[in-house]
Amino acid sequence: MSDEKEKQPGREYSVDEILAEYGSGRYERPKVVDFPTAQRAEPDGDGEDDTGPLPEPLVRTGKKPEAKLDEPMPEIVPDSVGRALGAHLHTLLRRADHYADHMYDQAEPDAETLKAEKYTPGVDREELPDEAPAPHRPKLRMVRPRELPPDTPPAKLAAQYQKGLRGQGARMWLAAIAAAAAVACSLELPFLPWASLAGELEAFGLEVFQLRCLVLTALLFLVGLLCLEIPLQGGKQFFTLRPQAESVLLLAWAATLLDGLTAAGMDGRDDCLPYSAVSALGLVFALWGEHTRRRGDRLSAKAASQARSPYVVALDEKLWSNRPTYTKRSGSALGFGSQLQQEDGGHAAYRIAAPLLLLGALLSSVIASVGQGRPGHFLWAFSACSTAASSWSALLAYALPYRKLAERLAKIGAALAGWPGAARCTHGGVVVSDLDLFPTGSVSVAQVKVFGGAATEKVVGYTATMLRAMDCGLTRPFHDLLRTQGALYRELSGLEWHEGGASAIIRNHEVLVGTAAYMHLMEVPLPPGHNIKNAVFCAINGQLSGLFLLEYAMSGAVNPSLSALMRSRISPILATRDPNLIPALLEQKFKLPVDKMDFPPVDRRLELSQPDPDGDGALVALLSREGLSVYCDAIVGGRRLRQATRWGLACALAGSAVGLCLTFYLTSIAAFASLTVVNLLVFMAAWLVPQFLIANWIDQY
Repeated sequence: MSDEKEKQPGREYSVDEILAEYGSGRYERPKVVDFPTAQRAEPDGDGEDDTGPLPEPLVRTGKKPEAKLDEPMPEIVPDSVGRALGAHLHTLLRRADHYADHMYDQAEPDAETLKAEKYTPGVDREELPDEAPAPHRPKLRMVRPRELPPDTPPAKLAAQYQKGLRGQGARMWLAAIAAAAAVACSLELPFLPWASLAGELEAFGLEVFQLRCLVLTALLFLVGLLCLEIPLQGGKQFFTLRPQAESVLLLAWAATLLDGLTAAGMDGRDDCLPYSAVSALGLVFALWGEHTRRRGDRLSAKAASQARSPYVVALDEKLWSNRPTYTKRSGSALGFGSQLQQEDGGHAAYRIAAPLLLLGALLSSVIASVGQGRPGHFLWAFSACSTAASSWSALLAYALPYRKLAERLAKIGAALAGWPGAARCTHGGVVVSDLDLFPTGSVSVAQVKVFGGAATEKVVGYTATMLRAMDCGLTRPFHDLLRTQGALYRELSGLEWHEGGASAIIRNHEVLVGTAAYMHLMEVPLPPGHNIKNAVFCAINGQLSGLFLLEYAMSGAVNPSLSALMRSRISPILATRDPNLIPALLEQKFKLPVDKMDFPPVDRRLELSQPDPDGDGALVALLSREGLSVYCDAIVGGRRLRQATRWGLACALAGSAVGLCLTFYLTSIAAFASLTVVNLLVFMAAWLVPQFLIANWIDQY
């Protein structure tokens, strides 16, 4: 090149010639690879891209990248090894920026997806268990299982409870009068001539205190004879070594009788009368509890016998979203009589508490008398401790609220299946069907329109056939319409359910029956102004053939019933088959709180509303009427009865424990002036007040 420059002094040399002269090869301009973006640069006016062809050695992909977000980023590989790390780092940064720019990009939904979202009602997703349940292993029983009572029919059981009910009530009132007389004898009343009898009693060698003890003992013995069921039941429990509340009452009654016979010979006890009045009132309240429960059982059995095929309210532990669910189905009264005769929650609780109370009363009396060096005070201490341990509300904790609830349910045609039915009432869900919201007669066809020149009998017959196969709440009104129009049911095949309607084949015709949204979804054109929500449409072979305008008359008790369920932490599950009964219509037209309800998909709604006479759910109640109010009253009432019984038992057992501790302390210090009949009466009556308040709360819903 130097030689050429000398020969041609005015010539200019290019960079390629200079590099070729010094051994660097031909110089080529490096090409920059464009990274894909959402919008590529527009080509020039000549229609060609100004970037030119990509050199093969510089791009590993081998071709020019297109503007697609799902393809990998090309990597720059420079010729110089010294700049490889910097170029690789630059590529990673560019890729990170590109990912950050498009990380929230979503694909545009297609037309079918938008259409389904617009015309398909939203459904709730079911919560399924994460792990499979462990295999069931039978438990080893160390004791012989208790035999269940016989399953007596409800009508026969009601007749059995009726026998002797009036006689028991009369004896209860006589015992109450005798107990009131014992209370009067225990008080210092001015109209009682105890002081005037002092002189006459001296001739017989008696004192006023001794006479009063004998009178109180006689009255207590009379009360025991009038309330004979309680001592006999307590003796049976002692004989079978299964003491309960009646056993504590029997022990208190016997101890008080003995104390009344020996009270006059105890030193220093001139002002402390035996506790005959307290023990007598305990027997009266116990007999009242037995009588009250018997009346409640008779009402429940009578209400259950009103229908030959009653509705059975059952509880399934894991029917929906792996939680307890109430269902209602047509069935029989099988198992109702056996559950009604089983022991209640009070007896079950005292099966554990009674032995502890009896042992505590015995030990307390021994320590307070023999332990203090006063063995002659044993009968007095034992009478005081056992009487305080025998709560007046022991047999009223279940009986009072149960009878009050049974009276309310019997008036509306419902019967709770005894304490086992109430014990199963817990929080969860309740399946609500078409007939629960709108019983028979609540839905009517207001207007019929036929399109396309189709025969009215044909359209009515096809629609009624479809609705009968769908087995929804519209079956009965369309059956009446079918008879009015003189149409006939047709043979149907290939029934398929969809959200908002169903399809089937009738006489080689494709028939669609459903809502206006369902017709839009199936691409059936509707005339302008006919997008009606409370209507049923019928399309034959893709053409609209009929419109049936419906009138829904909801009872005023539906909304309060749903509110009572939700306050009890029981969520309604809409298992409706009527295509119109979706949450949107129920909220807009009837103002129901659908946001607190569950609306399963159509396949689960069919399963939940499927009539199952041989269901595996546990029996809760029997219903003889349709409607949501009866259904909800039985469930909410059972749940309240369970809570009321537990609260009542808690108060009764707390009163027994506190009374036992107080009497133990007072008898250990021989406080005759403090442990009087009046003070013990006030103490026992104070623990009875919460029981009446709880019983009054049971039906306030």
